[in-house]
Amino acid sequence: MRNKKGNLAIEAPSKEHGAVKRRKGSSKLYVDFYYFSQRITRTTELDDTPANERKVRAFLTRIGQRIEDGTFKFAEAFPGATEQEKAYFTQLEGREYRPEPHQVLFGEYVKEWMETIFPSFSSPTKRNDYREAIETKILPHFKNVSFYQITSTTVFKFTQSLLCTRGENKGKPLSTARKMNILMPFRTIWNDACDHYRWVLKSPFDNLKKRLPKTEKKEHVVIRFDEWLRFLGHLEEYYRPIAEFMILTGMIPSEMGGLRKEDIDGEYINVKSSFVLGQDKQSLKTAFRKRQVFITRALRQRLDIILNRSDSPFVFTMEDGARFNSSRFCKVWKKGVDAAGITYVTSYSARHSFAAWSLLVGINPLRLVKLMGHASKQMVYEVYGNYVEGLEEDGERIFDYLGRDFVIPQKSKSPIPFGDRTGDSLERIALTA
Repeated sequence: MRNKKGNLAIEAPSKEHGAVKRRKGSSKLYVDFYYFSQRITRTTELDDTPANERKVRAFLTRIGQRIEDGTFKFAEAFPGATEQEKAYFTQLEGREYRPEPHQVLFGEYVKEWMETIFPSFSSPTKRNDYREAIETKILPHFKNVSFYQITSTTVFKFTQSLLCTRGENKGKPLSTARKMNILMPFRTIWNDACDHYRWVLKSPFDNLKKRLPKTEKKEHVVIRFDEWLRFLGHLEEYYRPIAEFMILTGMIPSEMGGLRKEDIDGEYINVKSSFVLGQDKQSLKTAFRKRQVFITRALRQRLDIILNRSDSPFVFTMEDGARFNSSRFCKVWKKGVDAAGITYVTSYSARHSFAAWSLLVGINPLRLVKLMGHASKQMVYEVYGNYVEGLEEDGERIFDYLGRDFVIPQKSKSPIPFGDRTGDSLERIALTA
């Protein structure tokens, strides 16, 4: 600063800006000053010594000079500040904040991403899966890594470190499919960061799947009829009609949890909502999952038992009266499977068995597409069309179990594969229980 006297300019002492402090309980020096009327206090990570104090004082003096002449850049002076702070002060400075990839830590960006973008995902299942992958797998590995340091090599090494943490495969490498699921939120965050900061970077996820080992797809287990009866005989009595409802309709637990009594309209069940992770969803997995299910004689018998034992507005409840919960039901199902000593099958196997049984007794594949809630018959053939050794031996009993009114739709004159048989096996099941 200069003071003018007549025609002479005399150098004035430099004006001190801010203060150099030491906080109670700390041996480090701090800078303390105001910028845009906001107090800025930052540690220097330097010990409190006379030499360091002179360095920090010189730093503050330079800050003051640059603030006065309008050249100070907060983001450059404090690279360790949060992204929100740097963006905020850069905007006040009248500039656009565009840090380079090496200046942004993955963990810092994820913190902002979880607050701004993550809540926009409407699916509770997706939010739950993303949160688990981010918090338990991705962040612990990449929290303090800059985006510049994230390459295809570092991502590949990360996938190689992923192991099962529970169950019989604990300590073994995760499957390729599971690894790719974990990478989905990682890729989403990467793409959002590149878009936000307008980075032009090669994606570290390109061609990654080709580097991972191929794993054989697990074939969906179809339940043989004798094993189904044995399972029902060992399943808790309250849940038998619920399990039968599943295999008679192909509905899954989340759809059943969302089913209200008002959704039953005369001879049809309207599947239009679901109950996932404690939340009602008016949208199903796909638009095709909204469908009508005809109530056959066999299905009506089970449905009447289910409806007459509860005053709940929902069709399905747990034995204690609570709303039907897929996680709790799966434990009941597993207990029944273990007690029956049959090939291990999950509750989802009832859906696959419904499809395989329907094809066996001659259901038109296009009709099955509608019953299952799929978009095309390709899914039916690819997923459910595999030959099951010996299943044809169960054909007549499966026909009886599903019922003539299921196999032959109303007003249909199509021939049937197993003769003119009707009825179901409700009495036979009671005898085997």
